[in-house]
Amino acid sequence: MRNRITATVVAAAASVALLGGSGQALAADTAPAAPSQLTVDAYKTWLKRAPGGGPTLKAFSRLPAPKQRAFVGYLQNARVFKAFGITQTGDIPSKAKTKTVRYNRDVTFTSTTVAASRTAKSTKTVSLSVTATERIFDIPVTSATTTLSYETGKDGMITGKGRKSGHKGANFNAAFTVKAGPTTFGPEANMLDAVTNWTATPRFKSAGTKPIKKLQVLTGLGDHGTATTFRTVGS
Repeated sequence: MRNRITATVVAAAASVALLGGSGQALAADTAPAAPSQLTVDAYKTWLKRAPGGGPTLKAFSRLPAPKQRAFVGYLQNARVFKAFGITQTGDIPSKAKTKTVRYNRDVTFTSTTVAASRTAKSTKTVSLSVTATERIFDIPVTSATTTLSYETGKDGMITGKGRKSGHKGANFNAAFTVKAGPTTFGPEANMLDAVTNWTATPRFKSAGTKPIKKLQVLTGLGDHGTATTFRTVGS
């Protein structure tokens, strides 16, 4: 009996050694790995759970199957996200002014700037907003907005008073998590910048392994003009 028990223990120990040394190691080795790429079905499931994802899901579901596959391919293509960038200039005041850059026949990047001013005696309050948006088959997938307001004096010069800035974003690209840092000021001679740094972190191997860093700058040129840029600054 003692010999049979000893043989059983030895056999079990040998089996554990062959499997990696412990039962815990075996459990870790056989745990499911993270998905290597985003699929059409996984994207639809993600949109169902994403806050505000309903309109994107509806528009995406209307696309024919080949375009759905191409759409998801663009989402996880780091080259496309790195290329997402655009510059624009405008006047103050002005209605919403949009500039479009075409990446290819399926993907476009737009920049929409709104500039308003309100006069009060010898001063003006200038309010600016710029939104950069990536669209695939004309469906918005990622947008980044920076806002800026300030006061100018009788001569149109920036007084340094009433400065406010902020940002907001919307991301329906399941291949990346997009977050922004605080919006900061960058004052220059009769110019004021609102600067927002955005970081897109890949969620799938197919989207890359390094975060993509974007810079958005909204510049107020006194009481007469604006300049904006949205571009990649690192990855």
